[in-house]
Amino acid sequence: MLLRHTTDKLIERSALTVNPAKTCQPIGAMYASLGIHGCIPHSHGSQGCYAYHRSTLTRHYKEPVIAATSSFTEGSSVFGGQANLLQAFDNLFTVYDPEVIAVHTTCLSETIGDDIPQIIRKAEADGKIPKGKLVIHANTPSYVGSHVTGFANMVKAMVTYLSEPTAHKENHINIIPGYVEPSDMEEIKRLTDEMGIKSIMFPDTSNVLNGPQTGKYRMYPKGGVSVEDLRRTGSSIGTIALGQLASGPAATTMDTKCHVPCEILDLPIGLHGTDIFIDTLRRVAGVYVPDSITNERGQLLDIITDMHQYFYGKKVGLVGDPDQLISMSRDYLPPPNFLAEAN
Repeated sequence: MLLRHTTDKLIERSALTVNPAKTCQPIGAMYASLGIHGCIPHSHGSQGCYAYHRSTLTRHYKEPVIAATSSFTEGSSVFGGQANLLQAFDNLFTVYDPEVIAVHTTCLSETIGDDIPQIIRKAEADGKIPKGKLVIHANTPSYVGSHVTGFANMVKAMVTYLSEPTAHKENHINIIPGYVEPSDMEEIKRLTDEMGIKSIMFPDTSNVLNGPQTGKYRMYPKGGVSVEDLRRTGSSIGTIALGQLASGPAATTMDTKCHVPCEILDLPIGLHGTDIFIDTLRRVAGVYVPDSITNERGQLLDIITDMHQYFYGKKVGLVGDPDQLISMSRDYLPPPNFLAEAN
């Protein structure tokens, strides 16, 4: 299929990074894992898979993305990768001392049928997981879904493994930001802080993949949600999940496991989506919208008004993840009555 859509003409590209429109689940799982502080994503498969996923994220963010692999050989491909994964746990905790290892599967390990929870239990029994350290996992076969599916599965795994249900609820909310950029996560946190809301965002890749240039390499940057905060998500008064596909599964799992009610919204892109997000924050946290945010909204509305004559009636093509496209197109689709009359 890729060859059918590849043109014969070669086009020179310079000063340009081209990302694939759709990639496989492990890339999304790896990106989500990087949003946990002190976490090493681990690709349970061959070195080729791990190298492609890691290099794709490194090329996009221009940051050194850390990850590990089970390094399947012919023997592992036939008899399974349990021995490789057990050895990997031992090596990673001994040499790199992460707080968490987040294992995601690949086509190869899924086709073989490796039982990751059983391997984790064996590693615990054999003493290969030090006291106070954690291993979580998500099943992410590349032949099902896309990078968005992998992201969603890993975020759901954070809830399954780490969120702790409690009878007492604390005055903070959970925010699952969806598959967005680190700068978007920073902006979402800025808005919650501006409203005086205590929140736990997970995953959180801000200050991980967009950190400052200090001249010193940090294997585990300062950013990312802590394990302690992930445990506390089960005591929140509510969860706001942004993006049905990327964040919905984790939010519903949190509701089922910890009885934390959830609101699943579209991504807050544009005036309409951001209004809904801000109003939901206000309602769930029981606060007022400050004048500073109302002023920002007015500035955006002023820009839209000033520029409408240049963009009215223009046609554009949109390419992106489903959650993003739903939000991006909402403010630009004709109203329902117009569509009904047109038909």
